[in-house]
Amino acid sequence: MKLEVGFMVQRQRRSSFQRTLSVVLAAVLFAPALLLQGTNTAQGAGYGNIDGTTYEYDQISKGTQTQIHLSDGRTIGVNTGSNLPVDSKFITHDHNAKRIFTAGAHNGFTTNMQIKLMNNGDLLIRTNNNPLTLRDTNVVDFAYLDGRGEHTSMQLQTMSWFSLKADGSVYAFGGGTNGQLGTGTKSDKTAPTEVINPDTDTPLTGVRKFIQLNYNNVLLVTDGQVYKIGRAFNSDSFHDAKPINITRMFPAFTSADDFEMGYLHKDVGRHALWQDYSANQTIQPLLDMRYFKINGSYYTLTDSAQPAPYMTKLGRYGYDELRSTQLYPLPVSNAENVTRALTDFKAIGNASLSTRLDNTFFELQSNGDLVSWGIPIGNMGYSSGNYNASKTLIASSVVKYLVAPHTSSSVVIILQDNGRVYALGSNGNDPANLGTGNIGSLTGIRGKLTVPTPIEGTDNEVKDIVDIAASYNHLYALRDNGEVYVISNTQYGKINNVRYVGLLEVPPTYTGTDARNEVYGIGEDGNLYYFQGSSPVMQSGVTGIYPSGYTPVPAMIDKPIESLSYDKFENSVVTLDYPASATIKEYSMDNGVTWVNYTHPIVVTSVGSVTIHARAGLDTGTNIIYSDPLIMNISNDPIEIPVGYPKLLEQDGVVTVDTGAIDLSRVQVQVEVNGQVSDYVSPIQLMNGNHTVSAIILNAFGAELARVTDNINVSPATPGVLTAPIGHLGDVDSNDQRSLSFSFNPTQGFLQLQHDHGLWVDEPDIFNHYTGSSFDPDSTERKYTFMIPNVIGSVYKARVTDGVNVSAETTLVVTGVVYDPAFLRDANDKLVIDFSNLPTGNWMKEYSLDHGGNYHEYVGPIDVGAHLPIKIRVLDSSTGYILTDKEYITPALNGANPNPSPGVDPTWGTEVTAADQEAILNVIGGGLSSQFHGLLLDNIEIQTVHDYQMINSVTSALLEDSTGQGDGWTYSLSITDFVSDPVLDTGLNTSDLIVKIPSSSLSVDVKSAKVLAGSPDQVARTGNYILGAQKQALAQAEPFHGMGYYDIPMDFTFRVPSSVEVVSAGAGSAHQAGDRVGLRVGVYRSLFTFSLAKGI
Repeated sequence: MKLEVGFMVQRQRRSSFQRTLSVVLAAVLFAPALLLQGTNTAQGAGYGNIDGTTYEYDQISKGTQTQIHLSDGRTIGVNTGSNLPVDSKFITHDHNAKRIFTAGAHNGFTTNMQIKLMNNGDLLIRTNNNPLTLRDTNVVDFAYLDGRGEHTSMQLQTMSWFSLKADGSVYAFGGGTNGQLGTGTKSDKTAPTEVINPDTDTPLTGVRKFIQLNYNNVLLVTDGQVYKIGRAFNSDSFHDAKPINITRMFPAFTSADDFEMGYLHKDVGRHALWQDYSANQTIQPLLDMRYFKINGSYYTLTDSAQPAPYMTKLGRYGYDELRSTQLYPLPVSNAENVTRALTDFKAIGNASLSTRLDNTFFELQSNGDLVSWGIPIGNMGYSSGNYNASKTLIASSVVKYLVAPHTSSSVVIILQDNGRVYALGSNGNDPANLGTGNIGSLTGIRGKLTVPTPIEGTDNEVKDIVDIAASYNHLYALRDNGEVYVISNTQYGKINNVRYVGLLEVPPTYTGTDARNEVYGIGEDGNLYYFQGSSPVMQSGVTGIYPSGYTPVPAMIDKPIESLSYDKFENSVVTLDYPASATIKEYSMDNGVTWVNYTHPIVVTSVGSVTIHARAGLDTGTNIIYSDPLIMNISNDPIEIPVGYPKLLEQDGVVTVDTGAIDLSRVQVQVEVNGQVSDYVSPIQLMNGNHTVSAIILNAFGAELARVTDNINVSPATPGVLTAPIGHLGDVDSNDQRSLSFSFNPTQGFLQLQHDHGLWVDEPDIFNHYTGSSFDPDSTERKYTFMIPNVIGSVYKARVTDGVNVSAETTLVVTGVVYDPAFLRDANDKLVIDFSNLPTGNWMKEYSLDHGGNYHEYVGPIDVGAHLPIKIRVLDSSTGYILTDKEYITPALNGANPNPSPGVDPTWGTEVTAADQEAILNVIGGGLSSQFHGLLLDNIEIQTVHDYQMINSVTSALLEDSTGQGDGWTYSLSITDFVSDPVLDTGLNTSDLIVKIPSSSLSVDVKSAKVLAGSPDQVARTGNYILGAQKQALAQAEPFHGMGYYDIPMDFTFRVPSSVEVVSAGAGSAHQAGDRVGLRVGVYRSLFTFSLAKGI
């Protein structure tokens, strides 16, 4: 088989297209100033942080009831009583409960009452250990009271309960014969009954919140109004069995959100024992000190600017601030940072009586200053009556403080932001004592401390402290290494059975001689440890508890999550999202051999398949935990801009943009001339003068990828030297026509055209021979555009003449355009044909499975079996013009078998099946044949001076041996030199020079053969071969092999030299055969001889 291959060389042309202070007060449950560094995880699980605490007074057990609320929804209650097992001081409440109040569980006694509000709004109540009973529904909060009178223990038979509904209505039930329900009648109620608005005698509505003043007084707060049920504030709602509107007692407010109540201490319900000798009776003054926050300002019922009235007998039972009818301003910015220390407090049950009850107030201000007023610090525990209402600065840079006012301690403990602990106060010494003094029970230091004095320990190791807490007689200091130092007047040591991450203080849960704060350590393991001096006891039944803001070190860490994007060059950009807990963020580009710190998104610049490994790490201090690796396989196909490109090439005022190896199907090319930007579609002609010209490469979205700018000076043409026209050949349209255009400078002369070496047609006569149009963009450019038939091999030439001189000729050759479809298999092995490369038109797409015998319209995937040949025809449905009509081989099936059985070609005979009684196999004569598809050496465009340029063409050979003889065969190729048609001899300005490119410029890369049918032999001689006049074997079959149908892919590469050899020249030429001249514009032809012969 002989094949003449031609290609054309032409001029280049392209188409376009304060650190924050955290305060913990002396009696605050937990809010650490500094946290030991835990490690966050992206998704914490199996633990809860302390979100907050609530305190209520159990009037039956006479103790503070503390509940700890965790971020995971759990509520941990502190068991009340003094005789509890030392390892069972906590209980986990029902996780379905929103709020729980329990009374009477004291010293192991049975619970007398429990109120439980469930998350679904059910209100359950239990009395006298009866089962919990549903008493109301759709409840958002509850309150309770015993309406018998002041200073009485709660009696279940007279208890009343109140439920707040989401709609703002209030219902009451229980004991009501004293008028305590507020329903308008003095009678008990077993069913919830609406509470009455005293102003309208209609049901009360708009209530936003309950405030439990104490066990026998409740406030009902609306947006702007306050109602009371009880006998507080010198009025009695029981008398008329209706709430009392007490709004006038408070500053005006418009939202219930701006009305709050709290305590300046956490041990709510505290009262002391005091002897009134004049009346010969013992009384129990109530020492609670409440504050109201209204519109952001603070008020109290007990005046903090005056000595405490606790020793003044008021009423039958002693002082109670709820008898007050006046509010006093509290001069603080945040009551959460304030505490009231009570001097000379003796709990009920002590053998001794209180003799000088008074207050000292402390405020930690937002700038870290700790101030106090009231009884001076040096007199705490030994009140002298020297009450000072002015604030006094105690210390600065404070992050947390504790106050121990009782006589054995009488000290303020301060933690500063330098991690040091200081003490100030009488330190357990009578202020009047001038001797050496006692050793303070919380400091281990002897004598009074008149200035802040460091607590350092005997080994000076009490430093780098991050939290402090105190029980009645021990100070605990948590160091940043997780060790807890224990300090008292009899003991100094440390607790390090586990690494601790926080401390927990719980106020007394009962009254009596042994009532005191208890301190717990929060372990890194999430357990609570009760500190008995230096002996920790782990608490049972509660675990997974951590300080606010702390996240435990996980046992494992999640791997990072990737996201893929692309930069303007279409480089893959990998962004990695690491877990918040990760202290190590790494990735590797060499399969984990080398790890690099991840600091910013990874831009992949290499071409092809790239594998990236990424991992997260966590340095726990003792070891490093790594995540499983994230493995990403990325196929990176960026837009490559070679160094030095684009280039601006100028000759005779004609500017060409050289884009080198840039893939123009993925970019837009623009040219800017003196600030005017336009798409670059062909070389541009500049007028005489200086010009600033830029070549610009943009991506498909208009982002600039590259720019080169040059100043070009176009001088007037030398007389007699004319500029050759610029030509352009367009694509085929649906009428099988192409656009042909030539541009030239009309000031130099007129245009002449020639077709297929015929006569030259002068410009005035052009439209008598060609159909088209012309226009003049400016005085130095005229452009002719014609429509020509798509006749392959047609040659069109143009030149400019002034009647005497003639420019160089511009030659355009009509070459074939390949519109081969692409083939692939879908998930069901059906054949999908991709026609996306067809030009614009109304095309009918058809296929044939019998070599063109019958055609079928292609409308979607088709089931054609395995590797049958398929013929494709594309034609214009209106004109019948055939764009392509060509046979192809279908791709392999998707199955695991690399050589699946082919489908049955109907021309190959009849299939023999097991159903035949007698199998008769007729061997018919076959043949040895080959087909060669797809070789197209595209137009070569002269770009600049290179040693060579390269073009590629992907082809295939189909070989069939159906002779049945098994002789073997050899498939070979030889080619001749590429000899040009007559090209321009610049010396004579004639087109009679013939040049050639050697055949060795062409090489072929033979790929592995695909077996379409027959014996599974590898017949291709894979490898790269330089071609020439000698036959080069491309495929070969040994005897008794290669009997079947084979597809052999081949990649041809043509190296175009910058110079060519002269074959012949016209008369008078300066060149002769054998000379080397520069690469010429023109058509070059070579004869390809394919041989398929039996034997080897």
